[in-house]
Amino acid sequence: MDYEFNPSQWTRIFAVPVSVAENNLKIASGEQLKVLLYISYHNDHQCKPEEISQKLGIAEETVEEALIFWKNIGVLSDNRNLSMSFVEKEETKPVYESKPKIRTTEKHELSPAQIADRIANSEEIKYLFEKAENIYSRILNHTEQRSIVWIHDYMGLSSDVIIMLLQHCREMDKLSAGYIEAIAKAWCEKGINDAKSAEEEINRMSTMEVFFRKIKRIFGIESRKLNTRERTYAEKWCDEGFSDELIEYAFDKNIDSTGKLSFAYIDKILFNWKEKGYTNKKSIEIGESKAKTESKPKKSKKTYDFDALTQIALDLGGNDE
Repeated sequence: MDYEFNPSQWTRIFAVPVSVAENNLKIASGEQLKVLLYISYHNDHQCKPEEISQKLGIAEETVEEALIFWKNIGVLSDNRNLSMSFVEKEETKPVYESKPKIRTTEKHELSPAQIADRIANSEEIKYLFEKAENIYSRILNHTEQRSIVWIHDYMGLSSDVIIMLLQHCREMDKLSAGYIEAIAKAWCEKGINDAKSAEEEINRMSTMEVFFRKIKRIFGIESRKLNTRERTYAEKWCDEGFSDELIEYAFDKNIDSTGKLSFAYIDKILFNWKEKGYTNKKSIEIGESKAKTESKPKKSKKTYDFDALTQIALDLGGNDE
């Protein structure tokens, strides 16, 4: 190592827990380390978030997030007014709450202080955060913490269901708080709040995602996401069991007729075929060919009265005499 401390700097020092250097340097952000170092240096008095914010030039909300970060991993403890002290981390075990949940889809804003209080008073929330951090493979930020507490406390989803939801979102590589909240809201509205129904819904969602990728490949739009309206059409086609061949043929018909992709037009084609009982390309071609033949006007055959023609010929012959 080419660098070492200047000996003159060792005249005054302060303590930082060894566990911070051993376990947390890699996962902690610069702001979180600054906040911890400030508290370490000023451990002789209660450090308020507003004081730390002013001294370090960091937003007060960022300071509160940092305090919660260090509290969640057991480096700091909360003395109920956000002044902190160093503690040893204790392993927690899940203890599920029996109190009824408040079911609502209205968004509730939660401050870092409120979240810290929730963690301090709920073994279930503490356990839920630990499981969520394992899924994220890192410490949760304030937005993620707020989202999980909201889903649990205000939407009423159980811890087991929330964990299943997070695991599914990780498999889909969609762990943003907004996406998770949208799925949680949909589950809440559908009454999905037990392991069995959650598993069934996850299987359905996984099937849909595979189907969406297939649709994008057929339509040549793999580089973009399906919008809400397009996903609604695609979900309907999946539920109806339309085959890849049928959808691709409908797409070809759509392009031939309009020159551009239209989910609504394809939808009309598919359900028109369904109404007529067509299940594949061959049955469509046979049915359409038959329909064209039947729609052509029939040519009338000329009929002749030979007796009348003979009489006309005789009369004409008589005139020539």
